[in-house]
Amino acid sequence: MKQFVSLKRNLKGNPDRLVPLEGLWELQRAVAAGMELRAFFVCPELLRGDAGRTLADQVVATGVHSYQVSERVFEKLADREGPDGLAAIGVLPGFDWDAVLPADSNRVVVLDGLEIVGNVGTVIRCADATGVDAVVLTNRRVRLTHPKLVHSSMGASLTVPVIEAEIDDAVAWLRSNRFRIVCADTDGTVSYRRADYRGRVALVLGSERYGISAPWHAAEDVRVSIPMAGRVDSLNVGNAAVLLLYEAWAQHEPERF
Repeated sequence: MKQFVSLKRNLKGNPDRLVPLEGLWELQRAVAAGMELRAFFVCPELLRGDAGRTLADQVVATGVHSYQVSERVFEKLADREGPDGLAAIGVLPGFDWDAVLPADSNRVVVLDGLEIVGNVGTVIRCADATGVDAVVLTNRRVRLTHPKLVHSSMGASLTVPVIEAEIDDAVAWLRSNRFRIVCADTDGTVSYRRADYRGRVALVLGSERYGISAPWHAAEDVRVSIPMAGRVDSLNVGNAAVLLLYEAWAQHEPERF
């Protein structure tokens, strides 16, 4: 339990890529994905309905270290009010470029230097919704095991391939696999609606504070922007990602729109 609380606080190094999971929907997603669990906590008094009991029995049956805890103890583990009595420590899987299976219309999204956990989680959630093959992190500033990232991604970070890479390595891989590199920036001269996202494409978004790193701009094929009618010059990066990823998906699968 101390380890679970420590992981939630995200204050120490985490070389084993352990991630705290809390609640029925996170555990369901983890189990469905075949995620390795190191520990499982259940409070029978807090379980709601048959779904929670069924999942608890399923996890315990796997032989994972399981602990039945009291309501008072479980509430110390839980962040939110009204916990549903389920929590676990899982192992976040690692991915490399082999996770991107070759296809005529591959899409990846690159997040360069993002510093806010919630933004990274939001983009991963959108990547899952739009069928993106992988999310690539360069100049990583957040831990993928951060519990707020799991929450903000609605559990998508447990299943979407997320690849950590140096910029030079990422550019080299994208080039060798014939990807077009599209950078989103406020000074882009092409509207995001007019860009060509067909075929293999990598959409690059940067930190709201610093923008996209110079090496990405040096490698870009086109630089796009999102038109702004008000006084602010940009959207939150999560909102910008939604527009770009859905536009790219619409060009890849127009029959869905």
